[in-house]
Amino acid sequence: MKTALAEMIDYSQNKTRVLVYSSLPEISRFLLEVLDFNGKKVDYFSANQILKNDQDFVLFQTSDVDEAARFQPNIALVTVETPKEEVREFIKNMVAGGVLIFPEFMADTVGFALNYFRKLPFAKTDFDSENGMTLIHTEIGAIPLNTSSENLINNLNGLQLLAQQFGVMEEGFYEPVMGISG
Repeated sequence: MKTALAEMIDYSQNKTRVLVYSSLPEISRFLLEVLDFNGKKVDYFSANQILKNDQDFVLFQTSDVDEAARFQPNIALVTVETPKEEVREFIKNMVAGGVLIFPEFMADTVGFALNYFRKLPFAKTDFDSENGMTLIHTEIGAIPLNTSSENLINNLNGLQLLAQQFGVMEEGFYEPVMGISG
């Protein structure tokens, strides 16, 4: 009998496998809301939820390095709280020609990868919080957020780069961001 992970890996073999390597479920929930707002449908797998609609993209969230490696992502987002030593392990199984989005402070770790994939570093989001209101500072101006989750805010630039891999550009990303709470 196959495990849920083995079934998901079999299911995703001929699809674009997208990994959110994070222990924070709010990261994937946020991305799913942005994609939905922009009419982008994906299949989604996590420890607590499975959404299967036979889409071209399969999004998988895990913080387990072995699961991440077995998934063999085409595209991956590594979040700020992820330990560097785990990143070193899972990137060995990135698909050649894939895309890795990672916090810029991990550049030295990612630079040692022996397999070829595109590397997109991101900086922590520049923001201010006053009286319960959070404003993020972007190239298109200050944008209000309905969240005070620093984990989510710190990974927002990485999420924006990941959304681009689905064809969601800057305005298409930030418009729903203003209405999402997390």
